[in-house]
Amino acid sequence: MNAGFSAMREFLTGFTARADTLDELKREMEIKSEEIRRLEEEAKKYRGEIASKQATARTLSGELARIDRTVKKLKNDISLTQRSIQKKQIEIKIAALDIEEKKASIETIRGGLAGILKAQEEADRQSVMAILLTRGALSDFFQQLDRAASAEDSMVQSLDELRAARRELEIGKSNAEKKKREMEDLKSSLAGRKKLEENERADRAILLKETKNQEKQYALLLQEQEKKRAALEDEVRSIEEKIRITVDPSLLPRRGSGVLGWPLANLVLSQCITTFKQDAGTNCITQNFGYTSFAAVGAYQGKGHNGTDFRADVGAAVLAAENGEIAGVGDTDIGCRGASYGKWILIRHPNNLSTLYAHLSEIAVSAGQSVQRGEQIGYAGRSGYATGPHLHLSVFAAQAVRIDSIVSRVCGRTMILPLSAVNGYLNPLDYL
Repeated sequence: MNAGFSAMREFLTGFTARADTLDELKREMEIKSEEIRRLEEEAKKYRGEIASKQATARTLSGELARIDRTVKKLKNDISLTQRSIQKKQIEIKIAALDIEEKKASIETIRGGLAGILKAQEEADRQSVMAILLTRGALSDFFQQLDRAASAEDSMVQSLDELRAARRELEIGKSNAEKKKREMEDLKSSLAGRKKLEENERADRAILLKETKNQEKQYALLLQEQEKKRAALEDEVRSIEEKIRITVDPSLLPRRGSGVLGWPLANLVLSQCITTFKQDAGTNCITQNFGYTSFAAVGAYQGKGHNGTDFRADVGAAVLAAENGEIAGVGDTDIGCRGASYGKWILIRHPNNLSTLYAHLSEIAVSAGQSVQRGEQIGYAGRSGYATGPHLHLSVFAAQAVRIDSIVSRVCGRTMILPLSAVNGYLNPLDYL
């Protein structure tokens, strides 16, 4: 009997300790949740400030102010990601306690079931006649039968409880593994954001060096970049116009919403309202495909825009629009700074479409890698020719696009970038 009380006391002591630990972890998680909420509010404020600074980014002082605000936002993003990792670690600990609780519950049910089975085995050793003869009264005999039936019901109930506990345990283990994967993704994101902050600081240093901190030099720099962009566009366009490929429409997926997934979170397929009072966290269209009003006033050499541009903060996660293989990655700034796509990724999809993601601040994948729809492949930015942070998305008939190198007369260097037959460009909004 003393041993039974001792085991019960040990179980209750362990249960109380787990409850205390669980309460403590929940309090920690509430603190982290509040810190995350505060940092998210600060991030929203920084997004609005960066958007307002973008209006004056055609001046050196305006561009430096924008970079400084972007660095502050990235530092805030780093703190936010660190708190998110800490919160995820707490969630993993809570999940581990829950798993241990379910394991203990299973062992308790098993113990009870073993007792019922043992009692049932002893009862089964006696025949019905023997039970009747050993009982002094008929009522005792029926009470024995009732107890046997009750034991059988308890056994069935215990088996059901055991199955349910096992299912809950498997679900708990699956959730714990999911939380661990999410934490690894957050750690990867933290490393990426730290790299982005370094890049912004490096860009600021380069800008000051190139302009000697003079507004006049900055204006000349912008003019030179604009000339390079226009001349390089002409070069690329002349090459693409010579590519002759017949695109078979029957090989392409039918146009319709959802053929491709969102390349950004919080994306709406509508034009951005030109006001800084708008929620800066929403990603929207800043430039449509084809002969837009911007193209009509001389942009793209009157040839039309070869993709769709979406507003996106520096460091926003860029997502694969569909399952596929990374056909290639590159950075045109290496060959001709500020004149083309900048950092880019091309994905070839099984549905005979290919997608290009450009003006990235960082690339998180490599050529030949398989990716899934919605998987992060990079970070939005403003590399290449970009008047502000955004994501450029081009969609191609896969048979019409290839990655090639060209020797640019404009920049005097070899550049690697995607090239497509002119008829290979498709309107992204036909498939998003």
